[in-house]
Amino acid sequence: MKSYLTPKENIMTKTIIVLLLLPLVVSSQTSLIDSSTWTEGEGSVSIFNKYGPTSSNTREMDIGPHGTSELIWKSLASNTTDSDGGWNTDYVTIDPSKTYRLTVWIKRTGSLEGKTNFGFKALDTNDNEATLLMNGTVRNNPYFEWNSPPAVNNWYLLVAFVYGHNHTGSENDLEGIYDTSGTRVDPTFDSFKFASTAVKIRHRVYHRLANSPTTHWLYGPTVYEVNGLEPSIQDLINGPNNTTDNQAPTAPTVSSTGQSSSTVDLSWSGATDNIAVTGYKVYQNGGSIATLGNVSNYQVSNLQPATTYSFTVTALDAAGNESNPNTALSVTTDSGSGAGAGTSIWSEANTTASYTGEVAIGRSTVPANYKLAVEGNIRAREIRVDTESWPDYVFENDYDLPSLEEIQKYIQKNGHLPNIPTAKEIEAEGLELGKMDRLLLEKIEEMILYIIDLKAEIKELKSREP
Repeated sequence: MKSYLTPKENIMTKTIIVLLLLPLVVSSQTSLIDSSTWTEGEGSVSIFNKYGPTSSNTREMDIGPHGTSELIWKSLASNTTDSDGGWNTDYVTIDPSKTYRLTVWIKRTGSLEGKTNFGFKALDTNDNEATLLMNGTVRNNPYFEWNSPPAVNNWYLLVAFVYGHNHTGSENDLEGIYDTSGTRVDPTFDSFKFASTAVKIRHRVYHRLANSPTTHWLYGPTVYEVNGLEPSIQDLINGPNNTTDNQAPTAPTVSSTGQSSSTVDLSWSGATDNIAVTGYKVYQNGGSIATLGNVSNYQVSNLQPATTYSFTVTALDAAGNESNPNTALSVTTDSGSGAGAGTSIWSEANTTASYTGEVAIGRSTVPANYKLAVEGNIRAREIRVDTESWPDYVFENDYDLPSLEEIQKYIQKNGHLPNIPTAKEIEAEGLELGKMDRLLLEKIEEMILYIIDLKAEIKELKSREP
């Protein structure tokens, strides 16, 4: 076809066509693993091979990190083993001279008990280990992170890099844990690089929840070659819609479900948002007293008897938008005497006296979720603590015993043993006897395994002596 454009117009037209096509080229890279093949159900799916029991690995529709309904991989506590969900993907081919970025979204609900193992495995053509520490020594079981997320009920993006075998110098300053706002809340990950013989890697995320009432949520795993064509971390945080949320939730409906002379129990419902409600703030007489996760009740404590208080609650979303407060709710605490409304009383059956409320000895209040509080010492001949879990899982064949090097790094970073509460936590929250006995026995059993390994090494060394 004959062109009727001038040479100058022809050049401008070609330039415009190139500029229009350029964004398509820049965004062309796809992840080496694809979670869009997930289907609802249990166990393995596509290239994602379950870790732990089938019943601990479920996929169901729920709200993802971008506030939209997505297929979420949920890891559930098995009550029978320490292997509680996650996956090993099939191996994908890589170039060991290149750097690759691995990511996954995670959320913990229920509690922070247990740990998350986020890592990979690289092999050569003979399926030998092909991962190195940054100093060049071989690493057979590489994990970027093996700790709990910073908080429950929040989504976090884990970002890690595996470097080419010729890499020298510093690591990428983008690795670490990000919240949904894009803030890097933990910059510390272990770093690795490929051996020159590496030909393939797998993405892996394991959860070890023991018998805790915990669920671990997983979404959107990726493996990208770092070449400038991969989506940015901000792209992953923004999500597929890549829009800014400026719409606040609607106000919740608040009611009082009971009160005592020093507490008021509040509950609420009905708050909605264009994406998702992620939390609530509670106000007492106009002042904020608590910022909560996605819960529906709260007990206000340390109140005065026979006093009227005004309470309001607002709803929050992931972008930090806050709703208007509900119509103020007025509640008057009990007088602290008599058997009127809201006041618990003693009862007796046979030789047993019982009380339907909380009991405080040597103090005036009982902390929320507790029945008895004593300000002073308690003496008894024996105390029995009922517990449903005991750490026999340490001796299971598939128990992932961390290396002593990993333990050393964890102590240097955190100042305490994995899964063991910190001194500040104990000072603030006290000591749970059943839980602590279980955790201490877990560490003792792990120590026994280390001693057995050391004895085997000593025996082997002695056998080599002339």
